Amino acid sequence: MTTAGVKGHRSACIGALAAVGPEVAQLMVVGLWASTYTVAKRAFAEMTPLAFCFIRFGLMTLLAFLVLAARGRGAQAARARLRRSDVPRFALAGLTGYTLYQLGFVLGLDRTSPFASSLLVAMVPLFTLIVLAVRGERTQKRGWAGLAVALVGVVIFLAKQAGAAGTIVGDLLSLGGAISFAFYSVINRPLVRDYPPEVYTAYTLLAGSLPLMAVATPAALAQNWGAISAVGWLEVAYMVVLPVYVAYMIWNWAIARRGAAAATSFTLLVPVGSGVLSAWQFGERFAALEIAGAALVLAGLTIISVPPREKVKARQLERVMESKRREPAA
Repeated sequence: MTTAGVKGHRSACIGALAAVGPEVAQLMVVGLWASTYTVAKRAFAEMTPLAFCFIRFGLMTLLAFLVLAARGRGAQAARARLRRSDVPRFALAGLTGYTLYQLGFVLGLDRTSPFASSLLVAMVPLFTLIVLAVRGERTQKRGWAGLAVALVGVVIFLAKQAGAAGTIVGDLLSLGGAISFAFYSVINRPLVRDYPPEVYTAYTLLAGSLPLMAVATPAALAQNWGAISAVGWLEVAYMVVLPVYVAYMIWNWAIARRGAAAATSFTLLVPVGSGVLSAWQFGERFAALEIAGAALVLAGLTIISVPPREKVKARQLERVMESKRREPAA
């Protein structure tokens, strides 16, 4: 192949990557996030949920501070130092985003199906809307409409499972985890604005992992770690690295090229992916009432999370105008 041919082939590959790469990347992340429910559920066959939390978050905290040490030098070093006034916010963010959320997640998942857990945890935007409204932030009618649709869907979905005491407890714990993470989403806002990602991730993770690991210590001491298979350890390693660090790097790359609004619509596929994986790995079956309730929940979340087309176009126009203002004068 000639030099011109090689360059043409390379240009074609780059063009194809630019055309569909972000969408492929977002689907990869959806697959990673959807798999966390089935991977964790399988891990619970070899270790208790709290022992799983103990080892996972011990390793995640260690990894977070290794990343911080590797990336916390240079121009961002000044921003990496925590202000004393922000320490209570870091502590509260860690408590809501990691301690309480993870307790709801693992204890709920242990008692219900991966699909039910993923669907109920996916309601974080709904509860975030309520938290913001209570704080006095204005909510559009579209948001309240989405909230009403999603709540009807939840009632229908839970009504189907109300006969099984263990399952309904798991569902309620999953809902509790979603509520806790909604508070985290609001509490964490100033930290995301004021600190580099590796800084607020490491310190909120530390603040949340310490009480979580304290609660999980009795389970960790009772766990027979030597009996865990190689597959079980691979599942732990998977949950430490892929759904968090790798997924977020890919996700942020895609957002930079397609925008947050388009990315939000992809997150709604996580419960769908989790349901497919649960049916494949655990033989889970879905009744018509469950499917109807889940469809209403996802419809409500779509109304809440995905902005109207006019607003998306306005934001795109703002970005274009801003980039033009930044261009040097000819």
